[in-house]
Amino acid sequence: MLNIPKNQSCIKSSVFMFTVFMSISWGRRAILCCGQKTTSFLHPAARFGSGLPHRLATKVHRRQSVPFYTKQSLLFSSTAPNHVSKKKEVDQNYDFDRILPFDKHSHNSIKIAVPQNEQADPSEDLFDSETFLSKLEATVATAKQLHKTAIWITVPITRAGLMEHAHKCGFTFHHAEGNTATLSKWLSEDEESRIPTFATHQVGVGAVVINRETEEILCVREKRNNYRPWKMPGGLAELGEELDIAVIREVYEETGIQCRFLSVLGVRHTHGLQFGRSDLYFVCRLEPVTDESGKVAQPVPQEGEIEAAAWIPLDEYRDMVNNPDSNIGHPMMRHIMKIVDQGDWDKFDIQRTVVSSVVPGRKGSPVYHAPIHSDSN
Repeated sequence: MLNIPKNQSCIKSSVFMFTVFMSISWGRRAILCCGQKTTSFLHPAARFGSGLPHRLATKVHRRQSVPFYTKQSLLFSSTAPNHVSKKKEVDQNYDFDRILPFDKHSHNSIKIAVPQNEQADPSEDLFDSETFLSKLEATVATAKQLHKTAIWITVPITRAGLMEHAHKCGFTFHHAEGNTATLSKWLSEDEESRIPTFATHQVGVGAVVINRETEEILCVREKRNNYRPWKMPGGLAELGEELDIAVIREVYEETGIQCRFLSVLGVRHTHGLQFGRSDLYFVCRLEPVTDESGKVAQPVPQEGEIEAAAWIPLDEYRDMVNNPDSNIGHPMMRHIMKIVDQGDWDKFDIQRTVVSSVVPGRKGSPVYHAPIHSDSN
């Protein structure tokens, strides 16, 4: 037996107990912060706040020590995949090979982006159809334990078969655009879904274009769906297109007349239109641009869309919109023409001012407002 001095024995015992304590402590943290195998992406707990510095969390992750579901830590057991029994859940190793890669998304949600093409080797394809459902269910379980509100999945049309698996896991369509469908799943069982409906509104623009030299208003007649003899030119604004640009474009496309934007005269809010969406229709005041001789061009109807385009005398147009016959009169344009006829734009015009955004990196946006007669700034 070694003859160890008493004070050295106490020191060695203390060092041994400290080592055991730290091993247990780090072992428990490893259970919460890492999967069993090293992968190209961090465990969600490490990615979204494991309580460890990033460098330490990554280091613990590489130890390959603990399966995802274990007897020691039931972190994910209460929301394990439905098709996995509690016994199988404990016995089987659930590591990162069983979870789909995801990114942090807005409003405390996560997003899974399925790539366009499959891997030649199914064993290397993280989104292989044979294992997609079980991985997705495990990802849902993980997201719930991370207290996420929702999960989003984008699926390209080339891998549309995966959407059937997502449906089995409780996902529903949110929207589709181009070659990609977006599905979503609300995770909270204690409150109703707060996932917003996609594209609740479309934005339309119409133009009141008046040639003050001749007291005529620019009108068109479409090849189909004509509810009145004449209407103002206009159409739908494109994605990311501002109102003034949209209405100038629509007038030029339908009539060939170049115009200058002046103001907004009014807004009509209608529901239940195309695709069941609501509609915001902005009626704008424009003036025609004259040529070098000061003349306004004659309109040319758009081929395939517009049957006729013409300058119509203002009195004739007023008589049409003010007609008491419900098959001839136009209630909305009756109000708009009252605004046009009262003039005095400095008092009543809805003006356009571009203001900067409070959100860093976001470009300025136009604000449409009543006239400001005194501005201290």
